[in-house]
Amino acid sequence: MDELIRFRQELHRYPELSGHERGTGKRIRFFLNKYRPHTLHTDIEGEGMAAVFNGTEAGPTLVFRCDLDALPIHETENKPHRSTVPGVSHASGHDGHIAMVTGLSKIIIENPIKRGRAILLYQPEEENGEGALKTFRWLREHDLLPDYAFAIHNIPRFPLGSVIVSRNVFAAASKGLIVKLYGVSSHAAYPEHGVNPSPAMSEIIQGLTGICSGGGFSDFTLITVIHLKLGEVVFGASPGYGEIGATLRAFKDADMKKLTEDALQLIGSIGDKYNLQIETTFGDEFPVTINDANLTDLIEKLAAENGKQVVEINKPNRWSDGFAQFTVRGPAILIGLGLGEETPHLSTSEFDFPDEALQHGVDIYNAIISHYLR
Repeated sequence: MDELIRFRQELHRYPELSGHERGTGKRIRFFLNKYRPHTLHTDIEGEGMAAVFNGTEAGPTLVFRCDLDALPIHETENKPHRSTVPGVSHASGHDGHIAMVTGLSKIIIENPIKRGRAILLYQPEEENGEGALKTFRWLREHDLLPDYAFAIHNIPRFPLGSVIVSRNVFAAASKGLIVKLYGVSSHAAYPEHGVNPSPAMSEIIQGLTGICSGGGFSDFTLITVIHLKLGEVVFGASPGYGEIGATLRAFKDADMKKLTEDALQLIGSIGDKYNLQIETTFGDEFPVTINDANLTDLIEKLAAENGKQVVEINKPNRWSDGFAQFTVRGPAILIGLGLGEETPHLSTSEFDFPDEALQHGVDIYNAIISHYLR
């Protein structure tokens, strides 16, 4: 485990954003070269990889997926392995995800599988919603589609090593919305000669955050304004362009559809009211994550057999994960791993995946391998 901890901390020191995970890929390959998968596919949709371990008998194909990218968040923790990249850190714990999956390589070499295939899958571009579907399609094109797919997501504020499952939705759907407002700039002394987007922006912000309380939704919905842009610090100019960024979230796909429609209708009507041209685009789209019921039963059983506390959540996680692209296409499960009740929240400048959680995640993965392939 010491080797795996050092590996995790090295990944933490050198975080890379979505689409730029080249150094991360090199570090993973260096580790895997010591334990020699039967086949190592590289350059999957960028820096993705698939390490394939084969049994000698026919059996199921299992995929164990981790994500490679970090977040544009500056780390404030002053640890020896803190991020060396200003403004970028593994604030979502993907360094821990990578380490847990990669740790299986040593275990499989020391205790080989008898049947089927175990694929350690390294997916780029999770944070922007781009990588999962592209990686799934690559697996299909190369005859590596899983019979069962597994992934672990670390979750702070739950008991260390606990296994977190849900009988319904595990994680929300989400999408990013960018609204561009085009008016007419003018001299600040004569704002009436132009069309300043600021009144419309204020109204749109209030309207977006109020949609969810307006009724008509069957479950949780949320719109969070995450970005604003209006003009420059030029006191003689009244701006003619503005921009709003927001994240839409829902626990049900039907609610996400209505949330999207309501947001677009609101934005369009306010744009017309203020005589603005409006351009809207969506990105970073994630479906709802709904885990396979039979796999949920299995994980509960294996966790209990391995002495792990099982926590069944009644409300889905509000965050989203690209692994939903696997759960909507076949038997798959995103497993929650508790990091400790005092661990800082995800996507904060204080977050650092606790190394003491690594063994618990590896234990669960290894139990799955033993159940199916040994």
